[in-house]
Amino acid sequence: MENRPVDLNLLVVFQMLMSELSATRAAARLGLSQAAVSASLRRLRALYGDPLFTRTQRGLLPTPRAVILRPLIEEALGIISGTLDSTSPQAEDRAKVVVVRVGLSDDFEMAFGAGIIKLTKQRVPNVRVILRQTNSFVAAQALNDKEIDLAITSGGVTDSRLKHISVGSSDYMIVYDPRSRPGREPFTVEEYLSRDHILVSYSGLSGVTDDVLAEHGLRRKVLAATTHFSALSFLLWNSDALATIPSHAARALCGQGPFEMGACPLQFPRYAFGVSWRFDTVRTPTVMQVRDVIVESFGV
Repeated sequence: MENRPVDLNLLVVFQMLMSELSATRAAARLGLSQAAVSASLRRLRALYGDPLFTRTQRGLLPTPRAVILRPLIEEALGIISGTLDSTSPQAEDRAKVVVVRVGLSDDFEMAFGAGIIKLTKQRVPNVRVILRQTNSFVAAQALNDKEIDLAITSGGVTDSRLKHISVGSSDYMIVYDPRSRPGREPFTVEEYLSRDHILVSYSGLSGVTDDVLAEHGLRRKVLAATTHFSALSFLLWNSDALATIPSHAARALCGQGPFEMGACPLQFPRYAFGVSWRFDTVRTPTVMQVRDVIVESFGV
């Protein structure tokens, strides 16, 4: 093969296209325009004499040649990176910016976020964990769209493109301002139904509590609804309302404020929660290390 000068930036574009499988997302991560990425792809195709990627409804699909090239190009870029002066300001900046995005609802963030951050700092230096609000309904799509790297959700995932590990389980507890209820005797069904309730729900219309009550032919009085567990510290303050929430969120809320918690007068289902990730995440050691930290922080 004739020796030709090669713009190494083209290889960086190739690597990002293989990672994102989207010219738009690759351009955003590289800080380039989409037109510049498309132009680089044309040059790569000419360089290798192969289309490298074909467009589908789900994004870019690498050709067999591109799949073969990927580890070779990544190794070449790694070798080149290793020759750079590790004491240069640019190298120091690169070492500081290792971002891992974790999607989770705020009940998990309240209960486990600080522990995850603390353990990550100890076990995986130079990582910035970004906790992004999500929920079980949208987490799978966010993972597949590469908006997040890991997800902590209730229940499992059925998407065959994702892997999942269970890390714990939770039940439900009642949280309330103790000034509205002297004493700590157990709640009766009658008292439970007579009090106003704050609903925490993605839809704002109903939740697990309503399903449990409906099985017994009962209904509660919902005074207001919110989509965030963290809002309860403000909504329950100096109120006679109750909130029935996952026990891990109840403990976190009571640990930070003047609230009390009590057992539900009816039996609620216990549910599992876990961590999910994409299959291709195994090629990103830092993300896998943070996944292991999350699993450890749940005591599994």
